[in-house]
Amino acid sequence: MDNSTLLKKAAAAIQAQKHSIVPQLANLLIERQPQWYTDANFNELSDHLSTFVERICSCMNENTLTPLETFFKSSALEKVERGFQLSDILEGVMLGKFCLSLAILKEIPLGKERKDILTAVDLLYVDLNKITGEKYSALLTQQLVIEHERTKLLLEATRSITNFADSQAALEHLARVISETLSQGICIIFLRDSVTQGLAPHATYGHVSEECKRCFDGVRLCPEGNTITTTDGKSFGLCALNSESFAMAQDILELINSNSIALFPIYSSSNCLHGIAMVGSVIPDYVIGPNQKELIEGILHTVSATVELAASVKEKERQLKESESLRRVANLLLQHPETQIQDVHTVICDEARSIVQGTGSSILLKEGDNLHHSCGTGSPQPPISTFPLATTKYGQILQEGKAVIIRDAQQEIPEGQRSDLAKTLLVVPLIECGNAIGLLLISNKESGFDLIDKNIMELFAAQASMALRNATLAKQSDKLAVAEERQRLGRELHDSVTQALYAVTLCADAASRSLSLGKKETATEQLQALRGMAQQAMRDMRSLIFDLHPPELENEGLVGAIQARMNSVEIRSGLNAKMFVKGEERRLAHSTEEEMFRIAIEALSNATKHSHAQNVSVTFDYKPESVSMTITDDGKGFVINRLPAGGMGLRNIRERAKRLQATLEINSNNDDGTTIDVSVPLTR
Repeated sequence: MDNSTLLKKAAAAIQAQKHSIVPQLANLLIERQPQWYTDANFNELSDHLSTFVERICSCMNENTLTPLETFFKSSALEKVERGFQLSDILEGVMLGKFCLSLAILKEIPLGKERKDILTAVDLLYVDLNKITGEKYSALLTQQLVIEHERTKLLLEATRSITNFADSQAALEHLARVISETLSQGICIIFLRDSVTQGLAPHATYGHVSEECKRCFDGVRLCPEGNTITTTDGKSFGLCALNSESFAMAQDILELINSNSIALFPIYSSSNCLHGIAMVGSVIPDYVIGPNQKELIEGILHTVSATVELAASVKEKERQLKESESLRRVANLLLQHPETQIQDVHTVICDEARSIVQGTGSSILLKEGDNLHHSCGTGSPQPPISTFPLATTKYGQILQEGKAVIIRDAQQEIPEGQRSDLAKTLLVVPLIECGNAIGLLLISNKESGFDLIDKNIMELFAAQASMALRNATLAKQSDKLAVAEERQRLGRELHDSVTQALYAVTLCADAASRSLSLGKKETATEQLQALRGMAQQAMRDMRSLIFDLHPPELENEGLVGAIQARMNSVEIRSGLNAKMFVKGEERRLAHSTEEEMFRIAIEALSNATKHSHAQNVSVTFDYKPESVSMTITDDGKGFVINRLPAGGMGLRNIRERAKRLQATLEINSNNDDGTTIDVSVPLTR
């Protein structure tokens, strides 16, 4: 009898005893392998073994092991994933053979045929054991490779904790590691913001274009929007900051619903949510499997400390950037009265763009019933210079007095009021003493503006409004200073040149009368006196012209200009004047040099006209943080608190020192000379 016929007889015997084989084999497995079967459901185990018996009978009837392949594929993979060893698998196979052999013994009488059938079954099981060993060995090897890759990825992710000092580099490395767990994977790591409690993307890696990355940058996980759920059941809203990102958000929602993208929460050791990893594949209809989800969760659990640290660092960096920008505005604008108002506008626009990473910024100031475009840097800029308050979008925002994020400028702002290049806008009112004086516009942040940008720009706008006010006051102060200078020149002309010219007129009249009376000698003396008066008037006029705009101040600097004036004083009045310089001489701000020059001129004028000094010295002391100027004379001096209230010289010196934010000391006593010391800080 051939082997095929023997196996068919064995199959018939087994089918006849199937009702007893299945429970017997189930009990043997529970007894011999309790670690795997003690907690198993007996009915489910029986159904599984019944299927096995049916398949083995099919193999015997067809004289091939092909009917077992599908069964082995599903059963073997399940057992390997549960941790079965090869010895456990082979023992189970042999227990099945034992039960089948008992069934054959019961059904087939003792004799040569039964012996031949049992031999045929033994040969079948030799092949079965061989195939089982090979398949399970391959699966176990594959499982080891997977575990090795898993361990490698975990170690690679852990390395991001220790090998990256830069938190951003650590996040990008983590996104790369996670994306590589999937075929053509992509990973976006969102971090929670402490202000908005929403989540914004901070690192993206994977098989996507730069355009897609830019769209992802405008996606936010927040309380509002389409509801999505993380792997642990936590719900978030999916929002977008611009139209391109809105389209991306809709695609993400569909991919999440199809299991092509999953959201993995990232918790700290204290179970506080710090971020979310959005993970998926660009392969169409790709489904993330349970093993891949487990691996990703393991990686994120391993590096939760990194994400927690990165979130903290990101928050500190944001706060530092905000405070640094506000500090720069305060230092550059509020503490520099010489800054021109147009320069103030330019600095405000540049800083605003820098803080929120916009491409263009503008200032619109209220003038009557209109907003006027006063300054702009970068691109785009408003297409017109004047916006009526009553009929324009910007006029409406100004009157409402609240900052506004415009996510789609082409749709929300009427044509003719916005540039064709404008995509998104952040419009912030400039408020002074409770009144809106204008608007600050920032345009085209690549990922779109969010609530954080709005909050920081409202703080910035408050500083900017103070800076604009300060610059306006400085400009008004400059006008007052010009008026005072004109009054001083008028007094000087009256006290010197006008008086000298009046004396010349009187002397000329006297000489004319002397000549008409024939008194030639008297007339000659009078003409000589007239000549001296005219020369003195010319010197006084030249001195006033020099004071008005000394060319040496621009060409030679402060020290050179004062030295030139001292030389002139020496020639004109015979005063002995000396100059001393300590430290390294350097040029100062033009306004600073001019104010210090005027103080020196006033002091020299007092020394020659009122103090009747014989010697005067000017000493400069240049230091890194300040420069001081000391003028000392040996004149008759005065008692400071007894000076008449209308004395203009010292009052002018005090006002100029105040504009410089300088420290001024004046020391003088009767018959003991005068010392004027002015120290100007250079880090204002």
